[in-house]
Amino acid sequence: MKKIFALLFVTLSLVACSGMIKNENGSQYLVQLDAEPIGCTFLYKLESEVSVYDSDDARRYLENRIVDQGRTGNAYWITSQRTKPNEWVIFGPERAFVLVANVYDCPHPNSVRTARDGGSATVSVPTIPVQCTYGTCN
Repeated sequence: MKKIFALLFVTLSLVACSGMIKNENGSQYLVQLDAEPIGCTFLYKLESEVSVYDSDDARRYLENRIVDQGRTGNAYWITSQRTKPNEWVIFGPERAFVLVANVYDCPHPNSVRTARDGGSATVSVPTIPVQCTYGTCN
C-alpha cells in the first residue's frame, strides 16, 4: 500500500512540473513565425538553453528572454532547435532544449508575410478584444 502511494506521489510530482514556465512582461504578444519574414527588420540572433520537460516551456522561456533583452522586437523565427543530455541528473529533466531564434521588428506583427510560399503566407495572431462603452473604444 505504501508503494502505491509513493508511486502516485512521484507521478503527480512529475505531472505538476510540466507547464511551469509562464509568460512574463508581455512575452505572450510576441509572434512566432514559421519562416523568414518579408518587410521586417532583423534585430539580433538569440540562443537559449533550458532544462525543462516540455518543448512548449522551452519556447516560453525563449519568449521571456526576448522580452528581457529590452529591444523592440515583436516577432521571432526559430532557426534551429535541438536537445542535449543533462549529465549527472538524478532529479529533473534528462535533456536540455537549445533553441536559436532570429528576432525581428515588424511593422504589422499580426499579419506578417514570410518567405515560405513565395511571400504569400501570413501569420495571424488573435488580437485583444476592444471594449467599447458610451461610444468610445479602448
